[in-house]
Amino acid sequence: MKNKCILLLYLCAMSWLKLDAQHHYKVSISNNKKVHVKGVFELNGNIVHMPIVSSKKVPNGPVEFIKNIRITDDNGDSVAITNTKNNSNYYSWILEVEYDQINISYDIEINHDQYDDWPFGLEEIAYTTQEGFMILGRYLFIVPNFDVKGKYNVVFDVPKSWTVSTAWTPEKDKNTYANISAEQFRNNVIYIGKHKEEHIDIGDTIIKLVLVPALKGEKQKIIGYLEPNLKAMSELFGSVPNTSYLVVMREGPIGGGAFRESYSMSIEQPLNDASSALWGHGMIHETFHLWNGHSLIPSEQVEWFKEGATEYLSTVIQAKNGTLSRCNTERKMEVAYRRHFLAKMMAPPISLQEAGNNKGQHKMKIYGLGTLFSLILDIEIRHANNNVGGLSDVLKLMYKDIALKNKNYTLQDIITYANRVAKKDLTYLFDNYVTGMKDINLNHYLKKGGFQISVMYEDAYFSSNPE
Repeated sequence: MKNKCILLLYLCAMSWLKLDAQHHYKVSISNNKKVHVKGVFELNGNIVHMPIVSSKKVPNGPVEFIKNIRITDDNGDSVAITNTKNNSNYYSWILEVEYDQINISYDIEINHDQYDDWPFGLEEIAYTTQEGFMILGRYLFIVPNFDVKGKYNVVFDVPKSWTVSTAWTPEKDKNTYANISAEQFRNNVIYIGKHKEEHIDIGDTIIKLVLVPALKGEKQKIIGYLEPNLKAMSELFGSVPNTSYLVVMREGPIGGGAFRESYSMSIEQPLNDASSALWGHGMIHETFHLWNGHSLIPSEQVEWFKEGATEYLSTVIQAKNGTLSRCNTERKMEVAYRRHFLAKMMAPPISLQEAGNNKGQHKMKIYGLGTLFSLILDIEIRHANNNVGGLSDVLKLMYKDIALKNKNYTLQDIITYANRVAKKDLTYLFDNYVTGMKDINLNHYLKKGGFQISVMYEDAYFSSNPE
């Protein structure tokens, strides 16, 4: 009787969801080691796929843990899978003919953490804990081939005492989610289990926090780090976006992955000033993207601004409220210089603006020079207007004039707003160091802000200027 009721609720939810969507899933879980997925989705072709990362031990990546896959057509007749293909980024199942709509079902065994050679770290794929399991959407759902426009809907069938933690906004039934974009559906963390979800509310922004059992004793310390920085960010921008952001934290070597509206991180104990400069700063950097990246959206590629300005200003925020010590603040600038230096030594000559066309290849330059240029721009703006305002005011105005009006911005908009706050034309800075490739004489600018940097090759020491 219970199963019939669940099925009836599921069918009712699906019939309602179909009014405004294309793809529908039901995820059933009875323990933290096995998941059953059913899907009904429009296909427009003969390929379904799953993004993957591979390793020597697991050559097909997360697909290795998918069992009992079955595909049927509208009439319930089995659809033959005639071929499969692993192109290192996607694993594809190729069907016998093209279909407009198919039904799919499969099991996933959550045994990913039995292997230790995943290329990007277990916290970015899937793992189990005493209370449940974490998995990325892209490794939970087999999806229509390269459909980035469709809307996705999912119902979770879990034990009554379990919680589903996602960045998505639930319907009235807390385990039902509707009209999720492809990016949100595939590129976010999901945690399912007997855990308690902690919340940090800053206006309309809700930070959902999941701590695995080993970190429960650190809850107050972690929340105490996040909360003042989130408040400082809301004050910087003048308001907060109406959104949710999920942070899932496990114990392990410091690392993690950032996704659309979520962050999966592992941290080592004890939590101290040194480690917080990594895990704490990482979380503040990523949540800063709720404003600069998710709300303030460019119409052209400006990765140096999205990442460099975010890295610099998230450091400034932490330095001001004391969650990042002066010593570690200076170290952040030293790390930026080393990234900048190594990018010059190891990568072909390219402008900071052009580097964003291949973020993976030019990450050192984007984060290194992007951070240093943001510092220099802040100093030059403040030097020009007698310290009335700086780079934070540039972002605040852009957020108000562009993001809150659902507009996008360009590189020229950044220049325009920087000039507006400075009350001076600073276009030459962008011409020299963003679109141009002129070497920066750092101390020429830093001394105006009361700083200096001493360097020899990749070795760098940042300090206050004694003069």
